Amino acid sequence: MKVTELINIDSKYNFEAPLLSAKTRQKLKQSKLSEQELIDLNNILLQNPKDTFIVRVGGDSMIDKNIFDGDLLIVDSKRNAINGDVVIASMNNEMTVKTFKLMDGKAYLIAANERFLPMEISEFYQFQIHGVVRHVVRSL
Repeated sequence: MKVTELINIDSKYNFEAPLLSAKTRQKLKQSKLSEQELIDLNNILLQNPKDTFIVRVGGDSMIDKNIFDGDLLIVDSKRNAINGDVVIASMNNEMTVKTFKLMDGKAYLIAANERFLPMEISEFYQFQIHGVVRHVVRSL
C-alpha cells in the first residue's frame, strides 16, 4: 500500500458534534440535542496536533488490518514505532504503509494481505519511519 497524498492539518478550528445514544428505538428530538455531550473530534484524533499528519493511501496490501484504498490515515510523527505498530515508512524514497515487526534480531515491514511478502529492512535500503498510524478515516 502506497501513500498517494500528504494532507496538512489545520487544528485551529474545533470539530464538535453531539454524542447520541445508538439505541434502536430512541427517537431523536431537537430538544434532546442541546442536552447531549459535545465531542470534539480534534481532541480524539489529534492528540499532538503539531506532530500529526494525514495521508491518503492506495492499494490493497493492508486490507486484513481494515485499511483500504482511498482511506485517510492519521499519523503521529513523534511516536516511536514498536513491534506490531502500523507505520508510514519510506524505503528508497517510496512511502508505504506496513506493520513494523522485529523477528530474530531483524526488522521487517509486513503487509496485511497474504499476497505480499515481508520486506526485510537491510542496510542497503534508505529507510525511515515517518510515524505511527493512530486512526483510519473512511467514507461509507
